[in-house]
Amino acid sequence: MKSKANAQPILQPVVELRGEGALFAYAVRAPRSKGVIPPSSYRNSGFATLAECLHDVGRALGGDFKRIYVRLDGHCVGERDIVELYAAPEKVAAELKAECDALNALRCVAG
Repeated sequence: MKSKANAQPILQPVVELRGEGALFAYAVRAPRSKGVIPPSSYRNSGFATLAECLHDVGRALGGDFKRIYVRLDGHCVGERDIVELYAAPEKVAAELKAECDALNALRCVAG
């Protein structure tokens, strides 16, 4: 039996979602390590909606990971279970967009 001291850390990738004009794209990378942001290991683009983009993320990463860190248009908008991305992409897209809008509003007030 493995002890917690010997347990391997679980890799939880970061998914960077962004709007590109009328389309959406994403890139996958490892988390920041010692202040260094690693390069993206995978990219995909050309999605008509954020929900379609999230569904593709879920499909692409679902066999390898349980959770991801999510960034949307430069904002950290939390963590998500992969299963949510392909089971309810419209709901997740609405929640992420609301979080991003709230962060943008805070930036405007602070700035």
